[in-house]
Amino acid sequence: MVSPPKTRASRNSVPVIPALAEILDEYRRSIGNPETGVVFHSGNRLPINADKVGRRVIRPTLEAIHLPWYGWHAFRRGLASNLYAMGAQDKVVQRILRRSKPHVTKEHYIKVFDRTVVEAVDKMQAQIEELRKAKGDRQQLELRFGDGQPATTASECSASNGFPHLPTVWPAVGQQIFSSCAGSD
Repeated sequence: MVSPPKTRASRNSVPVIPALAEILDEYRRSIGNPETGVVFHSGNRLPINADKVGRRVIRPTLEAIHLPWYGWHAFRRGLASNLYAMGAQDKVVQRILRRSKPHVTKEHYIKVFDRTVVEAVDKMQAQIEELRKAKGDRQQLELRFGDGQPATTASECSASNGFPHLPTVWPAVGQQIFSSCAGSD
């Protein structure tokens, strides 16, 4: 059973980008070029079930490329958020999504991405990668904390002129570096 749209805004025309228009035109021609009726049907001229398409087509396709499917609401939210991030105003996003009120669209669909947060996370990831690379390039002294045992041997101290080899990564606040070289003149 096909139910009519709930609001007048839902019955309005839908903007389509040229790339999608070409795909839809090709599809329409492939099914006999009908001028009226349901665009996507399951062969009996009844509308397809969107949930079945999500389960049978979209989810397996995304899983094949190791991406999760979060459902149609998440899809609409992603569309709204990306349109907004590209500069579309709330009212425009509301009209594209066929929602009745811009404030509801903004509250429930548009998720604003804070670029400073993304930049900070990217910088942190770069630092972690740098540390991983450096760890493979250096030989570091293994330190034992809190047991009072020396972290270096006498021969290590004499080889380094009485100064311990200090780590490139410092201990957390409140922890100590124990070294037998301290005061070993």
